[in-house]
Amino acid sequence: MIGGRYSLRAAVGHGGMGTVWRASDVLLRRDVAVKEVVLPPGLAPSDRDSMYERTMREARAAAALQHPSVVQVYDVVQENGRPWIVMELLDARSLADMVIEDGPVAPRAVAKIGIALLGALEIAHANGVLHRDVKPANVLICNDGRCVLTDFGVARMPTDVQLTTPGMVLGSPHFISPERAMGQDFGPPSDLFSLGVTLYTAIEGRPPFDRGDPIETMHAVVEDPPAPTSRAGVLNDVLMGLLEKDPARRYDVPTARGMLRELLAGPLVSKAPVHMMTDPYAVVPAQRSPWQPPAPAPDQRPTGQIGGRAMLAPGESLSDRLAGGPGGGPAGAPTAPLQAPTGQMPMPNWGAPPAPASSGGLSGIKRRGGNLVSTVAGWPRNMRLGLAGGLAVVLVLIGFFALRGKDDPEGTTPVQAGAPTGAPSAAPFDTQEHAERGILVNVPAGWKQSGGGKTVYFDYIDPDDPGRKVRILVENASSKATPTGFLQQAERGLKGNAKSCPKPYSRVDLREGEMAGRVSAELEYRCGDGGSERHGVWGAVINGGKAYSFFMTSTEERFAESKPIFDEMVASFQLTSS
Repeated sequence: MIGGRYSLRAAVGHGGMGTVWRASDVLLRRDVAVKEVVLPPGLAPSDRDSMYERTMREARAAAALQHPSVVQVYDVVQENGRPWIVMELLDARSLADMVIEDGPVAPRAVAKIGIALLGALEIAHANGVLHRDVKPANVLICNDGRCVLTDFGVARMPTDVQLTTPGMVLGSPHFISPERAMGQDFGPPSDLFSLGVTLYTAIEGRPPFDRGDPIETMHAVVEDPPAPTSRAGVLNDVLMGLLEKDPARRYDVPTARGMLRELLAGPLVSKAPVHMMTDPYAVVPAQRSPWQPPAPAPDQRPTGQIGGRAMLAPGESLSDRLAGGPGGGPAGAPTAPLQAPTGQMPMPNWGAPPAPASSGGLSGIKRRGGNLVSTVAGWPRNMRLGLAGGLAVVLVLIGFFALRGKDDPEGTTPVQAGAPTGAPSAAPFDTQEHAERGILVNVPAGWKQSGGGKTVYFDYIDPDDPGRKVRILVENASSKATPTGFLQQAERGLKGNAKSCPKPYSRVDLREGEMAGRVSAELEYRCGDGGSERHGVWGAVINGGKAYSFFMTSTEERFAESKPIFDEMVASFQLTSS
């Protein structure tokens, strides 16, 4: 029992400054984390006093910071002549553990982690606090999606005396800034350099200056450029801006955050259907804690469960996001559906607006109404009751405009399944429905169909460019198969088939998402080089012992203009009973 009220349960982590315990606050009856300072044996009394002082300084530094991406400090108590820091207990894994155990992190998640940590550092620097040890081991990805910067154990307040001895450098060699490695004066840009190394390590799976030896690594930090990236893609410019050797030229918080937000609204935009997107402020999908009830099956629609708020900038409110005011993202950027923080009513997103009568008439209204009812049915009962009145008004208005469109003398004939949808289509090109073997998806109108019969696939080929095509596959899958695992197996096939995928093969990204309310995965890849280089993207869903997938491939030169074809297939994807 610490401080007469905190009962230690089990150690949950160890670091250079001590051990973190899971504990119970017997007064408030809640679980907390308690940090214990572990002193090395044989330490001189003066060094012991310095370590105690450093621990107290960590508590003062962290307690002064109020931000969703900074761990909250509750209390500091003295027990047996030494301090113990009481903090919020986070169900999380460190970013270091994620990279070690799962491999490199997807670019979109890294961008959101970067925005969260930029917010944490911004609020710290505004309070005169330098972290001085930003690294993956000190970044926690919580089960609710929050990204939290921890361990201000080597933080320095402006009024604190310098506790390091001459020649001693605090921090990790891989993540130290050049100015600190050379013993020069440093400030907030030093933390931003460490952040750049952290994000680089997350997306590439390795630090940019690693030489295998601490001294050689620090020499590389000062003298050598970072190792070229192979997975960063559009994030490369942001990483290089944060890894600039000269602190005066290094990206600051507003610059880096603005670039990351533009990427999230553009090249790294979520491919999930708008009405199925989860909390856009969580850096990763929420995970289930060991003591929580089992998560719903992948083919069930999401509930109203909310993730974390790590993507909110300091001082930014949810009303700002709704109104598109300050901090609401880059001007002209697409507006993502908004979820409220835990404890507030999520803002409903009704999906796309109802189509005019000329694009499906009452049958289109019925289909959208069915999707809406299915979505609302998954919400908690009190939310359904609260929205019932508004829903009735919406449906009445939809019905009114549908009937009005039906009577319009200038209306056109409703579109039939399988026929080109033409101008009324939401896609930037004419489409037709492919409805075979339990899958319904829009493909470009007028493209030549092949395959089918006894084969597992259907091809649609651009009649003006045989190098552009989409393929739709329905294959048997094991009961333990996952979309990511399926695409990893497909990737092995791509690597081994030089005819359809010329060498060299390179993966651009492999990410998880959602299609038609089900967990999906998406593989983006390149094949060949020079004028023969090809670029493809492949999506997959597993359901009922079947793998439903489709990919779009084109030359590298035409990939940008062809990518909307794949995006339309993702948006229109449905599983049918046939």
